[in-house]
Amino acid sequence: MSTEANKQIVRRYQEAYNTNNLDALDAVVAADIATPNMLPGFPAGLEGVKQMHRLAIDAWPNLQTAIEDLIAEGDYVAARVAVSATPQKEAFGVPPNGKSFRISGQYVVRIQNGKIVEHFGVEDAIGIMQQMGLMPAPGGL
Repeated sequence: MSTEANKQIVRRYQEAYNTNNLDALDAVVAADIATPNMLPGFPAGLEGVKQMHRLAIDAWPNLQTAIEDLIAEGDYVAARVAVSATPQKEAFGVPPNGKSFRISGQYVVRIQNGKIVEHFGVEDAIGIMQQMGLMPAPGGL
């Protein structure tokens, strides 16, 4: 597939998350997707990805991820994203306290036969904790 076609798959992937249309993931994500950074307690593969998203969206109903940059090379697409939410329930150690957060993240996916088969991602978890008042900001001891 072309790099532009691979970027379009990533856009569809992100749109499925942002609209909470997890059934749409079936068309762009392999059932046995490799996700080395999956949190403990979630099953492997697409089902684990969906379960983690359901937990996040239940606690953070306005969760949105905006793609800021997409770079493609061969079978790989790298995305730089902005993630924002206002927690309404506790999830991932973040309690609801009326505050919102906006952080940056990056992920790289590998696409094979029109589907994402690997996902490697990192998010600014410290930024969430600081913005939520759960740990001091730099210099704010």
